[in-house]
Amino acid sequence: MKLSRPILVLSLACATPYDGVAQVVDLGPDISPRQRFQVYPRIDKAYEAMARGDGQRAISELQQAQRLAPENTEIALQLAAAHRRFGQPAQAEAVLKAQLQRHPGDARLAQALRDMHQGAVPARQPEPQAVPAPLAQEVPKAPSAAAPAAATTAQPAKAAAPAVDAPQRPRKNPAPPAMPPGYAKASQAYAATERRDFAAALPLARQAVAAAPARLDYQRLLVYLLVENGRFDEAEARAARLDNVKQLQSDADWQMLRTSIRQRQALRPFEQALQAREQGDMAKALRHAESSVRLAPQALAPRLQWLGLLLQDGQAAQAQRVAEQGLALQHDPALQVLQGVALHVQGRGMASEQAFDAALAAPHLSRSERQNYGVIALDAALAAGQTERAQRLLQALETGSNADVGSRREQLKALRSSTLSRGYELPLPLVNCFSAGDVPGCEIWPGQEVPNPAYKVAQEAYQAYGDGQYALAADKAAAAIELNPRHLPYRQLRLQALLAAGQKAQALEEADQTLQLQPDAVEVLALRSRLRREQGMTEAANADAQTALQMGGLSLSSEVDLLLQLGRREEAAARFAQATSEPELQQSADPDLAYMAIRVGDDRRALSIFNRAREQSRLPDTALRDGAYAASRLAENEQSIGYFKQAISAVHEGRLDMTPQQQYETRREISDRDRSWGVNTLLGYRGISLGAAGAQPGLYGDVAQLVSEVYWRPQKFGDGRFWELYGGAAQTVYSRHDVPTGGETTQGALGIRAKPLSDHNLILAVERRVRIGSLSSNDWLLRMGYSGGMGTDLRVDVPSWNTVNVYTEVGRFIHRKQNYATFEAQAGRSFRMGGSDSRLVLFPHAVLGADYNSERTASGKQSSVGAGVGVNMRFWFREDRDHAPRSYLDLSLQYRARLAGDERGKGVFLRAALVF
Repeated sequence: MKLSRPILVLSLACATPYDGVAQVVDLGPDISPRQRFQVYPRIDKAYEAMARGDGQRAISELQQAQRLAPENTEIALQLAAAHRRFGQPAQAEAVLKAQLQRHPGDARLAQALRDMHQGAVPARQPEPQAVPAPLAQEVPKAPSAAAPAAATTAQPAKAAAPAVDAPQRPRKNPAPPAMPPGYAKASQAYAATERRDFAAALPLARQAVAAAPARLDYQRLLVYLLVENGRFDEAEARAARLDNVKQLQSDADWQMLRTSIRQRQALRPFEQALQAREQGDMAKALRHAESSVRLAPQALAPRLQWLGLLLQDGQAAQAQRVAEQGLALQHDPALQVLQGVALHVQGRGMASEQAFDAALAAPHLSRSERQNYGVIALDAALAAGQTERAQRLLQALETGSNADVGSRREQLKALRSSTLSRGYELPLPLVNCFSAGDVPGCEIWPGQEVPNPAYKVAQEAYQAYGDGQYALAADKAAAAIELNPRHLPYRQLRLQALLAAGQKAQALEEADQTLQLQPDAVEVLALRSRLRREQGMTEAANADAQTALQMGGLSLSSEVDLLLQLGRREEAAARFAQATSEPELQQSADPDLAYMAIRVGDDRRALSIFNRAREQSRLPDTALRDGAYAASRLAENEQSIGYFKQAISAVHEGRLDMTPQQQYETRREISDRDRSWGVNTLLGYRGISLGAAGAQPGLYGDVAQLVSEVYWRPQKFGDGRFWELYGGAAQTVYSRHDVPTGGETTQGALGIRAKPLSDHNLILAVERRVRIGSLSSNDWLLRMGYSGGMGTDLRVDVPSWNTVNVYTEVGRFIHRKQNYATFEAQAGRSFRMGGSDSRLVLFPHAVLGADYNSERTASGKQSSVGAGVGVNMRFWFREDRDHAPRSYLDLSLQYRARLAGDERGKGVFLRAALVF
């Protein structure tokens, strides 16, 4: 508890064995604010009873105080002293021994017990004794035993324990023949003060001073009585005239009285500020609080009150100045905490952290202060998104305290498991001020989250962003900013939404404006770096990225993205791995974290997060296809198919918007990954039947080959890399010349082929040629084929589209030592014949073909090159809701002119194919 100290307690050396005025007892740090409020009235009543000599009432009040705070040692000492004072030493010893059991090894309790056994009197405030009447040359210190020489001040930090056995009152000395001037009135004034009859004592003190103005003790008494009667201005004026007295300049009691005058002057506006705040009049409360600080600038409680009101009123800059002015007078951790809050609200994160750290490093903090200040610093770290700092602060807190540490722990967990922060806003601390008797005091408690007027619309903005409705999210975020303009996360959300919506120029302009207002807004700086990079401002973007990384305090997402932007991929992956190894993220189901894992190349972790999110119903439908692709890259074929099928279902149930073409492409992905076997049959006239099992590179062009194969793909599509077992047969079915045809030309084949690259359609095959017909042979064939192009699949979004198809193959027969190669490129435009549900496609095209055979023709040629035009017709079939057409029938007619080489490169080329 921060009390404005010291308060003057007049110690009267009179016949009464106990000081009968208000006392302040320092109960130490181990007592809660609630207990303190309950205990102090009991202690005050006990002192008043002691002053009246009512021991039974005094002991009763102290016993009730101890029941309210049984762990407090100071109260136990006071109770034991009261028992001793009023003749109950056994009860006193019992109280001390019981308290010593609660606090073994407490030095004060042990000393009190030793004092009892030795008959010592506990320490107490000294009471000036009566002195004989002074000689004429002396300034008397006391007019009589009943009227002490001067008003002394009790130390406010700890009220001394009352004496056990009242000392014998000294006998009054015989009155001198002639009393000094003012002596009688001063004696009466002291007596009235003892009775706490300050109103009656004041005129008597005035008369004493008028009679003997040189008596400093009378002057001191008069000033004190002016204060007690509320005449602060007169007290200040009279005290100011005495400040130049050399004897008083080094008098600690006088300086304490001077401080008390200023504090008592400040008490009235302090209490008026409390009343105005309770009535809801913030402007009036601020005026009174400021007035209280002006009257007592060194008093702590009025300044804390003013700071709390300024922060509540949104005047963070003024609060910072008031705190700094107070710190120039005294380095109190309470001021540093509120300075840290003011700096944080202004976006000055680094300076705010320094202020909080300085407060927490103060050596003499009570337990409750250390806990409360730590929670406030933790709130600021959470609001800034500084998870590592928040974790350190959280570990230093006591979980069993009255501060709600548990809710902060949950907030930290949520913050660590999310990459798009919903924005924890610093709850302003509560500066709880009160007036206990004549003592103003303030305590600083952690704040609680207050209703946010922008909460509803902000949640709508976050939801829209998560659903991919970025323009709507930007508009909702703008509305949230209007309702809560100081909340930085809403500005960050708007900037992210503008960027995602493609409004980059607007986003960059607003980012610049935000950084002008809050230069420490590190997340906005990171976002501006991204914006600048996307607009080609590479150097400025990298400078922003470097600065943001050096400032620290970035969210995990921003830090990883900036490292990737700067080309520091390994650092980004390491930072991501470190973060996700922490308990808060190990079992995260945040889809944003999965996307971050994809960016750093950790598909395994991404898929795990996608799976958890799906199991917990946290995965948005927009992320289903991304989960499918992550599974596919890991060759988790069934999981990939499951995600794709769920996306199709979401479309049909109205939960996910996809264009018809996107739906078709999703179904195509399912068809590709679901295939485990197939049958291909090809009939080709002129040229090699491309990619067919058992096909024989012909020496002559005017022949037709029929090829059929069946294949099995054991592991299905995998990650785009797969292998197949296949077998088939080929036969020459027609020839214009004397080339053999029919069964004797039947060639069998068994083989294994693989697609080793996930992103390229490269096929490697090892094939065993098996003799079936009499003109066939046994041999080994090594083959390599590559195909590529665009627009070769059906499209449902447009009636026509450009198409390019390229295929090349090379092979070698091992025993025959024959090599061959073939190449064909087609380019044209595909036309869907009918509406969007038609599956018939016409493809007129230009064609370039070439082939090579190591066995020469009769004319000595090994190769041929030809070019021409052609038309292809393809009919797709065998589809359902989840699968795109898995089979097609293809007819092709081309005419080529010879460009080079053998004559087989020219003429009519016919093909028919069934792919099932």
